[in-house]
Amino acid sequence: MKHHDPEHLRQLLETKVCPKGGLFGVDLSKANLPKAVLYSSDLREAKLSKANLAKADLQEANLVGSDLHDADLNGANLHQANLAQADLSGALLFFADLHEANLPEANLKSADLTEVDLLQADLEGADLSGSKLSESKLRGAKLIRASLCGADLSKANLSEVDFSEADLTNANLKGADLSKAVLARAKLSGANLHRVNIHGADLSEADLTNTNLFGIDLREAITENTQFENAILCNTILPDGTVEYRDCEDDAEVE
Repeated sequence: MKHHDPEHLRQLLETKVCPKGGLFGVDLSKANLPKAVLYSSDLREAKLSKANLAKADLQEANLVGSDLHDADLNGANLHQANLAQADLSGALLFFADLHEANLPEANLKSADLTEVDLLQADLEGADLSGSKLSESKLRGAKLIRASLCGADLSKANLSEVDFSEADLTNANLKGADLSKAVLARAKLSGANLHRVNIHGADLSEADLTNTNLFGIDLREAITENTQFENAILCNTILPDGTVEYRDCEDDAEVE
């Protein structure tokens, strides 16, 4: 069985600089490594729970299967890092760079991803339930079959994101940009789409039951076989161009 290189570990702990380090399976739980230089390092299956890696350089690092739950990764550079099946539950990733990162089936439950750069990232099958993604940048990201139940995506850039079959039940997308996003067969029951830009989005066969559709324009969206039962409609432009004000008196409760 492969183990980490003891010399690389010593170098990291003494200098916080260990690019391309051989740190497979290393135990750095609760380690204090802010601004550590670990780009292109092998950190597969590493134990990094509750570690301080704020502003660390982890670009192109291999973190497959690593344990980063409750870790501090605020402002970290994880550009093109491989985090497949990693545990990032409860992690702090505020302002982190995850541009083009690989995160399929990663656990990001309740993680703080506020204002994170996830452009073109692969999050297929990832668990982001209860996570904070407000004002984050996810344009072109892949979130096929991802779980985002109760997630906060308010004011996020979700343009061209693939949410096919994703679960966005009770998610908050208020003010988000969903232009040209793919939401085919997605679950959006109880979600808040207040004033969302949905121009050119694919909502075919999506479930929008009890969804807040205040102030959105559905004319340019694909709505074939979309479920709108009990959706909240106020100043909502329907696919046929009709403006619906049915629920305006109740909208104050859901804004």
